[in-house]
Amino acid sequence: MYKTLIIVILSIVFSSCGNDTQNVVNDDDLTQDTTVSEQTLEFRTVNDLLKNDINNSGLYLQRAKLFVKYNDLSAAVDDLDRAISVDSLIPEFYLLKAELLKNQDRLKESKLVLDKCMFIDNNNLKARIELGWLALISRNYKQALDYADAVLKRDVYNAEAYYLKGMIFEDKQDTTLAISSYITAVEQENDFYEAYMQLGLLHLNQPNSLAKDYLKNALRIDSNSLEALYAYAIACQEKGDYNEAIETYYKILSIDEYREPYFNLGFIHQEYLKVYDVAIEHYTKAIEVEPKYVDAYYNRALCYELQDELKKAEKDLRYALELSPQYTNAAIALERVITQ
Repeated sequence: MYKTLIIVILSIVFSSCGNDTQNVVNDDDLTQDTTVSEQTLEFRTVNDLLKNDINNSGLYLQRAKLFVKYNDLSAAVDDLDRAISVDSLIPEFYLLKAELLKNQDRLKESKLVLDKCMFIDNNNLKARIELGWLALISRNYKQALDYADAVLKRDVYNAEAYYLKGMIFEDKQDTTLAISSYITAVEQENDFYEAYMQLGLLHLNQPNSLAKDYLKNALRIDSNSLEALYAYAIACQEKGDYNEAIETYYKILSIDEYREPYFNLGFIHQEYLKVYDVAIEHYTKAIEVEPKYVDAYYNRALCYELQDELKKAEKDLRYALELSPQYTNAAIALERVITQ
């Protein structure tokens, strides 16, 4: 019965594609932006090829990937439909279409496309994993695990299946099984960045130094990853490796300037190193980046208070309370400052 249902679905979808393969994008319709010359050249190349080979499914796939590159997911899906109408037996077309639909939160449509892919190629491991991700998004943990285990029955070394299981267990708040699955994932694939990241994050509050080790591996794979750098800096900070944390925060700021690294630099100099003037400089930088950063005003006020600059402390605390009237610690600090 299931197979019959899938056949019906396939016939409906294939017939709905029609004979739309004549639809070739004109250069004039392309998005105009700062990379317009490169974009136009790329599309013109594939369009010229399509004009001479209108039923070439690979060219529609190539153009779909260009649309993805330039963030036009709907147009990419349309081209994948054209590719499927030309050749309905290529799993790659369905896999990319399902991914794009998922990225647009069209989860039911994405699942239907993956089901079609499975009907065409029942041994397609990638489709099973993607179905597992969709089940996880829906919090259907049993089904998600079933998909992951089905992959591992066919390929016991499949790193992504172990990673999927880790994410399922983590979402279920079973940290022990999540860590075990992530470790198995990196054992199968030494350059599995995402698995190292999850291992690092799960060990941040542990008394050992494993968080740093796992995050170092993530940075080995992508040395300029802001999320890995920030997590590594936090791990150093929590372990008391303040110089290493400071160095990492500065590296982050050399790549992208945002408020949190400045705030954490201020906190390290305030709380641990007791260098209040340097802490004030970093909090000020955080405020320059985010003028309504209430916690930066509060912490800077505490540093001013410790330096006996009570008027500056009072000003920061009053502004913190203006931004957040329920900020109890700021109200207590303000009362303490104005009574000195």
